[in-house]
Amino acid sequence: MEISFKTSYGIIKHNMSAENIAELLSLLIEEDAILLFSFYERNMRLFDESTQKFISDRCEFVNSEWVLPWGESIPHWDEPNGTPPNIIWFSAMQNEDIIKAIEIDNLFRCVVVKRGGEFKDYSNVLFHQEYYATVDEEDFEYYLGFTNKDFFLNNCLDKISKKFKVTFVG
Repeated sequence: MEISFKTSYGIIKHNMSAENIAELLSLLIEEDAILLFSFYERNMRLFDESTQKFISDRCEFVNSEWVLPWGESIPHWDEPNGTPPNIIWFSAMQNEDIIKAIEIDNLFRCVVVKRGGEFKDYSNVLFHQEYYATVDEEDFEYYLGFTNKDFFLNNCLDKISKKFKVTFVG
């Protein structure tokens, strides 16, 4: 995996399974915090009953917060009133729950919040993205991003380096 830093976030380029991504995410969570995955409420009906229950049972917050470290580039407003969509923020702390959350949406975004804390006080945004590596539409590069670079460098890098092969790129 390759780690690089942008102005307002860091990224980890990888080619890992959902299981390894879950392990990596677990290393980016503070001890007294929970990991909350986002899910657009309007998409609930697109999933089977067991997935709906998985999300509903773990729901911690519902809001319309845009948390990614850049402005929204594609309008996701709900029609007809042009209002921001409701986002369900559900917890996934056990490894198997994190894997399930990743399987629900491989291009996830999540936040780290202190247990019992307010959503607005999240300490890190974690997001997963894919980009075409070549003109072949089947060839993707995957990136796991994080916004709390200080926490990453001071608390996570050593643990990650012990479990995964890490290199830094400009």
